[in-house]
Amino acid sequence: MSEQQIKAEQQIITDKEFELAIKEETLVKVIQNGQIQRPITPIAGYNSDAVRMSDGSIVHRGANSFFAASK
Repeated sequence: MSEQQIKAEQQIITDKEFELAIKEETLVKVIQNGQIQRPITPIAGYNSDAVRMSDGSIVHRGANSFFAASK
């Protein structure tokens, strides 16, 4: 398997980064106003407005920041 494209603590912003995070099953921290909003889980899907986490929850893409978790 090739080296991961998403690095630890990298902010995930672009559609390409979301696609790579999904493909690599990267654990993701959802942060709003400096606080983690939910348990750290992989991303299952996304669109221009929202991100679906692997546990089924939906997170607003514009109101939150997404960071790859440290391994």
